[in-house]
Amino acid sequence: MEVEGSMKVQNQAIFMGDSTRSERHQQISKEQDRQNGQKNIFAGGLNGNLDPIARKQQEAKKQVMKIIGDARESDRKIEDGLAESRNNIKKHRKTIEKANDELKLIEEARQELKEHYGIEEDSQEEQDLKLLEKQRKSFKGDSQIELTEQEKERIAQIEEEGLTEYQQRSMDLLNSGSPYEEEISEAKKQIEAENGAISVLKEATLKSKAMIKAQKAADEVMDAARDEIVGMLVDEAKDHIDEEMEEKKEAAEEKAEKEKEEEEKVEKRKEDKEEKEAFAEQVAASTELVIEAEKSMEDVQREVKKIMDDMKLLEEDLKGAAVDTSK
Repeated sequence: MEVEGSMKVQNQAIFMGDSTRSERHQQISKEQDRQNGQKNIFAGGLNGNLDPIARKQQEAKKQVMKIIGDARESDRKIEDGLAESRNNIKKHRKTIEKANDELKLIEEARQELKEHYGIEEDSQEEQDLKLLEKQRKSFKGDSQIELTEQEKERIAQIEEEGLTEYQQRSMDLLNSGSPYEEEISEAKKQIEAENGAISVLKEATLKSKAMIKAQKAADEVMDAARDEIVGMLVDEAKDHIDEEMEEKKEAAEEKAEKEKEEEEKVEKRKEDKEEKEAFAEQVAASTELVIEAEKSMEDVQREVKKIMDDMKLLEEDLKGAAVDTSK
């Protein structure tokens, strides 16, 4: 599997890069805006190493490539076998063709021999020759020709009397074609064998359907890998959500702590203000008391002075009265 690239997993494109998990989440957000809702999840390496998602993709692709490679190799071997068998059949057919050409020449020579000796087709000599040819064919291993008792008796009589010159020369020509007949027989056996091999290979191809099975196996591997990758992505998303929730919780607690501190500061300022106001009121009240006290003192002083003044007047009066009394 390629490290750099992407693979679709349930409408999610998983990109192989060198980004950390937090960076991948940032890339998800960016790609969601750019791809109109299509999620692109970047699965890169951490410190140069493949992350679990990328590694799972790589393992899955390796398995798929091996399955498909093995299937292709199997198909290639079958195709090679079919091609080889077909080529062999062509060779054997050429062998048969050449051997038949030689046998045709031999048959032409026998026909010329027949004409040379002036043998008629319905003559006894020709009929006996044909019976000898039939006996010769019956000797072949794959022959199904059987001679009748009457034919066997006539052949024994011909052999006892001896072949004519024409019959002997014709049979010699016929026997000279034995190697070609053997070549034809062997080539036909080989063609039959090659056709059998082709049938077996074709049947094996139909039964195995290697590429179809390989594709199915590859799909199963990718499905399993996709499910596992999706599970890994879900786990990673959960971890990310948990991290975000933890961060939000910590932020909320920190915010609450700051708000509490701020409230305490506000309350402290409020208390300080109230204390200052109370102190100011107390100072004001004390000032008024002082002022009142000062006013009272002034009044007292004035009264005292008035009394003193009155007393002085009284004293003067008393002094005057004493003077008058002395007169």
